[in-house]
Formats: sequence, structure tokens, C-alpha cells
Amino acid sequence: MSPLNNQSVGGMAVTFHYPAASDQPLALAVFLKGLNVAPSHYSYYAQRLAQYGFVVALPDPETRLPRREELFAATGLVADVQATLRRETQNPQSPLFERVNPENVALLGHSQGGIVGLDAVVNASAVSFASGDYSLPPQLKAAAFYGSLLDVELDLEGDGDRPLNSQGLPLALMAGSRDSLMPAAEVRGTYTRLATPPKLYLELEGANHYGITNVNNPPQAPLDPRLPDLPQEIALDTLARWSGVFLRAWVLEDAIARDYLRQMLGTIDPVVSLQGEF
Repeated sequence: MSPLNNQSVGGMAVTFHYPAASDQPLALAVFLKGLNVAPSHYSYYAQRLAQYGFVVALPDPETRLPRREELFAATGLVADVQATLRRETQNPQSPLFERVNPENVALLGHSQGGIVGLDAVVNASAVSFASGDYSLPPQLKAAAFYGSLLDVELDLEGDGDRPLNSQGLPLALMAGSRDSLMPAAEVRGTYTRLATPPKLYLELEGANHYGITNVNNPPQAPLDPRLPDLPQEIALDTLARWSGVFLRAWVLEDAIARDYLRQMLGTIDPVVSLQGEF
């Protein structure tokens, strides 16, 4: 796994995780990290997610404020990563030679990275001060975010109850029941405001804000004072499993994965609760 560590993409260090073998071309999944969380803290999740048929790219961008500037940088990064993988899949010396279809893209994120991704999706058509050609990459097929929400301050129209237009992009929002930084109830509120399916809400019982990172409360990251009740490895495996199935359903157009999601909605589980519209 991951022999393409620390590739320079658009002047930024990016780590790639991918499975050792695959029976079909791998899609690209770009992961936007949380505030002050080193990309290496997502390696366990990325490696597990890769097994579902993805090259997972973990860029290490400099955080930019205001957030809109970061939004434009993040969406431009997708094109840079695609170009890198096009070169790798055409290079006979690369371990990814003829193994990647970079035209199938998923967007993932945690915390602030997920907020940037959500903002890019639901507000892309409403950003009046962007350049006239600003839009989501046409190859983007689905997105999944953990511990991320949109609140009143992020709404361009200033109306916290207005529907959020996901532009037909399948979206999965995931939350930890013990998250005190991005409370599950507020993440669920963002999910409810998504106007159109496909959409999925997953709540992980006992996980806090850092259920998706290798360790709880990574160094330098904002502190979540509520400790998780769920072991970190179980949280990571569960999030990778469900986000992997969701992305397979729409990025890889896997009918079996889509049917499985439909069947599992409403299932009673001690760790995961799911609701969705497909």
C-alpha cells in the first residue's frame, strides 16, 4: 500500500493510498482534512476505504481564510490530482499503470475539510463573486463527509432553514453521537435540509469528532473534550465500510452496493443508525 507517498501535486504534498490488487479500474477519492490535522492521521481510514476500489488522495494544503478562498483552492486541487493519476496510469514504471480511471471522482472530508466540500457542492451555483467559470468538476460523482455541517453563518442568503441544493450529487453525511465540536443533531439538520436525493445520514454511536482519525484528539487539532465510548479501530472500520459502500454505489455505479444500502436503511444496529433517500 501507498508507495506513492508525498508526491508533489500542484506544489503540494499528497499521499496516495490504494489496494495492492483490484479487479476493475480504481476511481479517485480526494480527502480534505480537518483543521490542523496532519494527513497521516487519516492513513488507517484511507487504507480501508481504498479496498472498496479507490485511490485515496490525502493532500496537505495550507489552511486559508476566509473559507471561500479555501473552497476555490480545494476544487482546483481535484484537477491537479487527476492530472497526476493520468500520468501514473500511463507510466509502465508506476504501480498504478493501467489501474486507474481518474475521470470517476469522489470527494471526502472531515470537519473543516468537509465544510469546504459541502460549501462547494451546495453553494457552487450561488457564489456571485467567483470567476464566471467556477463550477464543480464534471467528473465528481459523489461525496461523503464526517463531522461536518452547514450553519446559518455559511448560508449566502442568511436563511438557516432554506433547502440546500446538492445539484443532484449523491451526498453522505456521517456523525459521531459524542461529537461536541460538530454535534450529531446539527449534522442531521444539514442532512434534512438537503433538498434532493440521493442522500444518506449515518450516525456512529459512541464516536466523537475524531472517530475518523488514527487516534483521538490528534496533536494540534481542536480538542473534543468528550471522550469516545467506541474503540477507535471499530469506528474507523465502520466509517470506511459505509462510506466505501456509498461511494461504490454511485461513483462505481455498483448496483449491488446500492441495493445493499436500501436494504440496510432502518436496520437496528448497536453501532450505526442509517437514514436515507435514494
